[in-house]
Amino acid sequence: MDILLVEDNKSDAFLLKELFAKKSNAPEIHWVVDGYDALDYVFRRKQYQDAPRPDVILLDLKLPRISGYEVLKQIKSVPGYADIPVVILTTSLNPLDHTQCKALGADICLSKPYGLKDYESMVQRLMSWAALRVLDEAMMTSGVAH
Repeated sequence: MDILLVEDNKSDAFLLKELFAKKSNAPEIHWVVDGYDALDYVFRRKQYQDAPRPDVILLDLKLPRISGYEVLKQIKSVPGYADIPVVILTTSLNPLDHTQCKALGADICLSKPYGLKDYESMVQRLMSWAALRVLDEAMMTSGVAH
């Protein structure tokens, strides 16, 4: 599984990459630090022409140069990319931010945890959710109903 992590906070990115790496079925984490690089990665532009299509995007809302909202909006507006699951990770506790993300097409909107145990728990939940999404999609494309 390929996960695109869009996170400008190096500490958060490092922690998430380490926690995902500890999983037995560890995904490949591709990390970019701002919204423009995220869009270039997803749409395979510039230095990301050979980048794998992400199975899941973990997207911070507060990014330099272009916001996570704008990244989400652009990805979800392009056929062929709108089906990529996007998980919003934010420090915001404002319910309106979560509502707006869902309205723009985010699959899940999570507030970033504060402690290591909470981060570990979040990563475990995300791994379980992503595995189910990938399985679901595989079943849909193979014509298997469930």
